[in-house]
Amino acid sequence: MNKIRCIWSVARTEYLRWITNPRIIIVGVLLVFMKTLAVTPLLERTVKFGEKLNILEPFAAIGNSGMLVMLMPCVFLILISDYPKMTGSTLFFVGRTGKTNWFLGQLIFLIMAILTFLVIVLLGSILVSKGEMGMNWSNTVTKYESRFPNEAGSFTSQLLPSNLYNQMSLLSAVGQTLILMLMYLFMLSLIIYFFKLIHIQSFGLFAAIFIVAAGVMTCSLKSPSMWVFPMANTIVWLHYEEVLSKQVFPIWCSYTYFITAIAVGLTLNTIAVIRLQFYNIELVE
Repeated sequence: MNKIRCIWSVARTEYLRWITNPRIIIVGVLLVFMKTLAVTPLLERTVKFGEKLNILEPFAAIGNSGMLVMLMPCVFLILISDYPKMTGSTLFFVGRTGKTNWFLGQLIFLIMAILTFLVIVLLGSILVSKGEMGMNWSNTVTKYESRFPNEAGSFTSQLLPSNLYNQMSLLSAVGQTLILMLMYLFMLSLIIYFFKLIHIQSFGLFAAIFIVAAGVMTCSLKSPSMWVFPMANTIVWLHYEEVLSKQVFPIWCSYTYFITAIAVGLTLNTIAVIRLQFYNIELVE
């Protein structure tokens, strides 16, 4: 079995196990929360304003809502909290592929799982948007507050604030939200993997949740320390001022932040894999 086939075999096996796990149903619960917290308030505005949304705007709102940027990582962490699997089949795979190929397969599985998760969220938001296809922000988003100034600063306005639509195109906002969220979830996954590989599984999940919670707290306080945590770096509109074409925190710094964190995570995981000893594993699935 050549190297590529070995790696793909591990990734495919883990992915099929993951996607068929009954736990995946909680993504449906997340979609319900997203519809209630982000999509429905925007749809109520379309009725009042008299124009439809762009089909991509609900996802931009979901990916830039502090509440949902907290819920999405938490749901994904639950979905991958028991990975990488340390079972009897693990010894079989490692025996045939070697530790390095097994770990590379695990990384490919993580990327596949994250992409699947984000695509489900994206498609779910499109299906309930009742919107129109287009390349630009809708008038409902950009001109609503000028027609109804008494609603400026409301919860719904914060879903798609002027910091976002005044500073970049809709496609750029959606694309950057997807990329930053992918890196955020991958970084958290590497934390869980590292502690699982050194046989301290529960601490990995605790550490990841602590990082999410600390990000939520510092963002809610608008503390400068929020940029130390990944949540603020994931929310695109936080990087910009409302009107002036000026960045509060350069968005390239957030990409550098995640690339550095992921590089450190990969290095630590690689060391952990090299030193990995398979003991106290489950003998059955």
